Amino acid sequence: MAATAATAPASDYGLASVAIQMAVVLLLLLGVILLAYYMLKKFGPKMGLGLPGRTDKLAFMGQLSLGPKKSIVLVRFLNRTLVLGVTEQSINYLTEAKTDNEDADTGFAATLKKTARSDPPS
Repeated sequence: MAATAATAPASDYGLASVAIQMAVVLLLLLGVILLAYYMLKKFGPKMGLGLPGRTDKLAFMGQLSLGPKKSIVLVRFLNRTLVLGVTEQSINYLTEAKTDNEDADTGFAATLKKTARSDPPS
């Protein structure tokens, strides 16, 4: 009987310790998922990655830096594209960019046919 007690594994876990280990692993996994969500939300739009199904009325389209803390920014608000001047102290409306939505929906072939019809034959 003494021989069987000596050969028994010393790492025999009880039910409580297995439950605690499982809870710790699940909390770590949940933490990793929440960290990934935060990173995607914070840095995703800057890298061209957005959250699927998200339809904002305000969208950042691009930026041109003019100097330290000075830039020109394109912002899409509802169905308008606004050009804004941004400095450290203020944000100024410069103009509204014109977008041609008709040509955006047509393909290359349709645009080529439309251009060919509008050019007079030589």
